Amino acid sequence: MNNSSVKIIGLSVAVLMGLFAVMLVLKERPAQAAGTMNCGCHPNKASKTFAHQPVKDGECTSCHKATELKHPKFKKGAFTLTDNGKAGLCNECHERKDTKKFVHGPVGSGDCLECHDVHQSDNKYQLKEAGAALCFMCHEKASFDRKFPHPPISEGKCLGCHDPHQSDNKYMLKGAGSSLCMKCHDKAMFTGKSTHAPVAAGECASCHATHGTQYPKLLKKSFPEDFYASFDKSQYELCFNCHSATLADDQRTGAETNFRNGMFNLHFVHVNKASKGRSCKVCHDPHASSQPKLISDKISGFGRWRIPIRYTKNEVGGTCVVGCHKPKSYDRNDPVINP
Repeated sequence: MNNSSVKIIGLSVAVLMGLFAVMLVLKERPAQAAGTMNCGCHPNKASKTFAHQPVKDGECTSCHKATELKHPKFKKGAFTLTDNGKAGLCNECHERKDTKKFVHGPVGSGDCLECHDVHQSDNKYQLKEAGAALCFMCHEKASFDRKFPHPPISEGKCLGCHDPHQSDNKYMLKGAGSSLCMKCHDKAMFTGKSTHAPVAAGECASCHATHGTQYPKLLKKSFPEDFYASFDKSQYELCFNCHSATLADDQRTGAETNFRNGMFNLHFVHVNKASKGRSCKVCHDPHASSQPKLISDKISGFGRWRIPIRYTKNEVGGTCVVGCHKPKSYDRNDPVINP
């Protein structure tokens, strides 16, 4: 056997051994994503719970476009990204998210990667953080810390109300006005024979702070929670924001309120007391009622008993029957003498 034959056999053996070694490596890593093997210097790009589909499929060149420069000798310039890696690149596969009237800032500037990791994440949609923690990467968390927070806020569910990309509604809300609130709240509570004007106009935010507040029920201003309360105008800031603050000031009036028996101010009688003034909600439902003037048909009473109220309105006054009491009537023009 001459030297040439020996060299050929040696070379053949070396090649076969090299191929055998590669096959062993591949056999030991059957569960790895194709992308982690194709780009051997960049491992673990699809090891987390949620991975970008091209990364999972090993199709790195779907996003990284090769140039004439050789990688890794040229770390910069060997590959290029459409639109420098901004939304133009994403829109090659994903539909545009900036076509509506109101667009989230990062979406509008094409910076999808402010929220999403381009390769992988332990969060759904490859988000960089979970829940509200993602929002607080840009938005100031302290501005949402309230004594009484809106449940979606306290539960980190900002996307219950907001679309993260775009919307035809201001603040990227998922619905306009009260239609958004009705996605969670029972619509029946807000419809009736009489409806509070802000509710009828779909302006729930006139009274309620949508993220949170220092007052119960997400109210924007103070309002007494108890059945009885000493009369202090500062406690009724919410109501007096729209209604006359002098409504219950005087025992006798001919103009401040229509709830009067002749000149005798019945709002004064009910509300303006040193110790047992009745709060507005004792008689009125703040949203809607089956009776005129937002008069509730039942109110919280003593123990478990819900006190019924039957109210009849007429052109000059009305009649009210509360619980087991006798009817009480009032007439603005011709005062009624009740038994």
